[in-house]
Amino acid sequence: MRELTVIEAVREALAEEMARDERVLVLGEDVGKLGGVFRATEGLFERFGAARVVDMPMAETVIAGVSVGLAMRGLRPVAEIQFADFIHAAMDHLVGEAAKIRWRTGGDWSCPMVLRTAYGGGFRGGPYHSQSVEAFYAHAPGLKVVAPSTPADAKGLLIAAIRDPDPVLVLEHKRTYRTIRGPVPEGDYVVPIGRAAIARAGRDVTVLAWGMMLHESLAAAETLASEGIDAEVVDLRTLAPLDRETILTSLAKTRRLCVVHEDTITMGLGAELCALAAEAGVLDVPPVRVAMPDIPGIPVDDQLEDAVLPNRATIRDALVHLVARPRVYTGAGAHAAYDPGIPQASSVVEVALPVEHTRLALDALVEAARSIPRCNATFAWTGIVEHADVVVDLDLGPSAPASGRGTITLIDYGPDGSDLAIPFVRPGQTAAVRIGAVRDGRAYVACAVDHRAVDGADVGRFLAAFKTAAERESVVVA
Repeated sequence: MRELTVIEAVREALAEEMARDERVLVLGEDVGKLGGVFRATEGLFERFGAARVVDMPMAETVIAGVSVGLAMRGLRPVAEIQFADFIHAAMDHLVGEAAKIRWRTGGDWSCPMVLRTAYGGGFRGGPYHSQSVEAFYAHAPGLKVVAPSTPADAKGLLIAAIRDPDPVLVLEHKRTYRTIRGPVPEGDYVVPIGRAAIARAGRDVTVLAWGMMLHESLAAAETLASEGIDAEVVDLRTLAPLDRETILTSLAKTRRLCVVHEDTITMGLGAELCALAAEAGVLDVPPVRVAMPDIPGIPVDDQLEDAVLPNRATIRDALVHLVARPRVYTGAGAHAAYDPGIPQASSVVEVALPVEHTRLALDALVEAARSIPRCNATFAWTGIVEHADVVVDLDLGPSAPASGRGTITLIDYGPDGSDLAIPFVRPGQTAAVRIGAVRDGRAYVACAVDHRAVDGADVGRFLAAFKTAAERESVVVA
């Protein structure tokens, strides 16, 4: 298959649709003889003439307003706003009119218009030619928003947008125009709006990205592959409506989410994606966003611009920390917290205890955990983290289960509990202790550990320390 750049794919899509459907016309600033500021319309004026390739005044409000009128009269206008930074002047026509026409007319009218614009930083354009505007427009029901990242999607999504019966905003990242090259099918090629794509399959963490950040995320994922971390990278392609099925299917597999976008972090599209995952209950750890800080615009200075934009290095670091975070169980019921993937080892010791022993058992557990810190730790494939503080997760039975937020668990069901039972090690911890029912002043105390982090000798020392501390306190209480 032949290869094109993104800008060549855009140009081909426009030419093919104009040749296929005489209702399609292009309008915008300098789109005629000049061929557009990025040359996306180069050659169209000579081929289709001034009636279908229309140079408009330097007035974004007029470009959008005229496009709404043309669309409502049965044409298929494709308007170009040179830079996304200037699109806000046309917001009322896009959000207040185009997006609402089908709804407010009960389906009697539609507005099949396309508005293309170049967005994104890294182009040395300063604060007035580098904005990412997706969050503003993805917020508007009735307006579809697509953001192709590859040449094939640039062609396929633009053709789909032109044929769509409703308004579509096409966001083209200007850095991809000539730096990203790839295979593009010839002929009638359409990428359906509303479907994401798995750009790289993986099992450890899901990365959601679009535009130039897709390519930075893929580069970070390839670096991590050599470090034993397998990241799945999802190219959203359509930002409104979101492909919930593809997103949630990926997250159901990895249980970890990282969203990468160039837009500022507060109230960006990443927040909506994190909320989607949280409401679906598919995450085992809190999600992470890699985005631009909350500053008013891209700096003019090149080094400062590079410093504020996400890149493959910052994405890689975020993913390493995300994968290293212990999984936190958030479901209901203590026993459901058992992770069958943890290889457990256990040991038992008999301890002299009074019937009322919860307080002294807690103190003894803290003392033992401090003496054997490996039992007060979190295992991750990137390393074992021994915690400075001992936070006991106390499980007193079905009516008072453990919270799942501690660093070590103590299970004690009292005199109604079994004489001996092996506890489950909870995700994010390396040890759990269960005290059996006290009979004649003595009880069996079982300790289970994550054997990847704690060996048998440490379990023995831990239980010995617990027994010593508990029986010392038992004497004091007596």
